[in-house]
Amino acid sequence: MTAFLLFILLPTALIVLSFRMKPVVPPGESPHDALGGGLAATGLFGGHGLPADARSVPEDTDPVRFDLSGLPDRE
Repeated sequence: MTAFLLFILLPTALIVLSFRMKPVVPPGESPHDALGGGLAATGLFGGHGLPADARSVPEDTDPVRFDLSGLPDRE
């Protein structure tokens, strides 16, 4: 009975509940935050008062190359 409750009834109830929940952020309210993560984080941690970036810019990072030639060979 416990296995039925844990593996069948509880997941089914959670799936049904997930379809009935309202989204945290209305879809058209924040065009720069598609999933609403920034607005949800603002509610949890407080905002910084800065506007959202108009467009995302990836960081300019180069892959790190390690020089392991000075290490002795494994035995």
